[in-house]
Amino acid sequence: MKYLRQLKIEVLYPENGAGSALDRNNRIAVFLFAILPGLSPNFNSFILLGSMVWGLYCLTTGSLALNLSKSDRLVAIGMSIYPLVMIASIFVNPPYSEELDWIFRLLPFFSVWLLLPRMRQSPDGRLVPLFILGAGIGMIVTFLFSLLQIMFLMERAEAGTSNAALLGVIGILFGGIALLNVQSPKSVEQRIAILGYAAGLGCVLLSGTRSAWLVIPVHIVIFLWYFRKHSFHLSLRSLAITGSLLFAGLIALGSGQILHRIEALQENMASLERSDGEVTSLSARFALYKGAISAISKDPLTGYGPQNRMASVLAELPDSLRPQLTYSHVHNGFLTAGIDAGIFGIAALSLMLATPVIGAWRKEAGPGRDLAIALALLLVSSYVITGSFGIMFNQKALDPIFAYLVALICVDRGSTGSAPVVRN
Repeated sequence: MKYLRQLKIEVLYPENGAGSALDRNNRIAVFLFAILPGLSPNFNSFILLGSMVWGLYCLTTGSLALNLSKSDRLVAIGMSIYPLVMIASIFVNPPYSEELDWIFRLLPFFSVWLLLPRMRQSPDGRLVPLFILGAGIGMIVTFLFSLLQIMFLMERAEAGTSNAALLGVIGILFGGIALLNVQSPKSVEQRIAILGYAAGLGCVLLSGTRSAWLVIPVHIVIFLWYFRKHSFHLSLRSLAITGSLLFAGLIALGSGQILHRIEALQENMASLERSDGEVTSLSARFALYKGAISAISKDPLTGYGPQNRMASVLAELPDSLRPQLTYSHVHNGFLTAGIDAGIFGIAALSLMLATPVIGAWRKEAGPGRDLAIALALLLVSSYVITGSFGIMFNQKALDPIFAYLVALICVDRGSTGSAPVVRN
């Protein structure tokens, strides 16, 4: 309880100074943004939109200056090229349909221009640790929500996302971010870090998101790199015992879901071999991939525009399959970008995915740079691996999360050391 009171003070009562009001608002926004993705991701969109509007107002009135470094501008431009390419593809590929809605969906990718000047009104090294702590707390609550859903006989947990695959992406990403707080000297924050990571993995298992399972070993490599460079305050013996117990508990808890999803995959593969025309999750993906590649090969330069995405893919498939493939994307982020805007769309998407690593890598050497690189690698690997088999962008949740994290990765100097959120 004492820690919670101290945490409340850290979030709601910033240090004195000219930027104290903006600092307080930044802390509240960052903390809530980290907690909410698995509980109500629409609120992440509201937070990002509100931060963008307020940032634009401050820049317009002169209360904030667009004081971006050369590295910041490089990242912001890299982020902006993707939505600009997609907007261009909308208008060069008639017939037009809901173009204003598509443009509005792309606005989060411009947010770095407006978020960074605002975030830098907070002291260096304060927002990122708060986000990491919030990610751990959010994952613990999200896991409990997911567990209740499974107990009430839902086949796959969704928590507050309304999409099991989305919960899997959020669980693997935010659980990984939470574990970075093991380096905090505060024992409470260490426990939240470990429990948050375990809860994130629990969400992945309960959601049955198989593509997120593939991210786990990649994240382990990232953790090994980061923690070898930065000592943490838990003894290896204590960490090994705690980790082993949590891992055993997760396997026991999620064993049913794991076996169910493996059996479903085996059944899907067997169905492919029978060639009896049954459309399964796996055969639908193969059909979508085939249709997307065929469509891209016919118009590799401009694509078809996101408004014509599925119509162009389904046109390449047999009539008997079309009514059964009621999807809004082709379950591969790169192919989706190729359908939308051709090779320029794929190139713009690849550049945008590289921007977090570019922004982190270009910082001056120091602990802040290492933390930023770890965050960037966790972010990019989560999106690339899960997005190669399912959803990547064009989502109300995943687009704001990516953009917000890119801004956070850029916000601190490389020499800024990581400090506990509660310092008392």
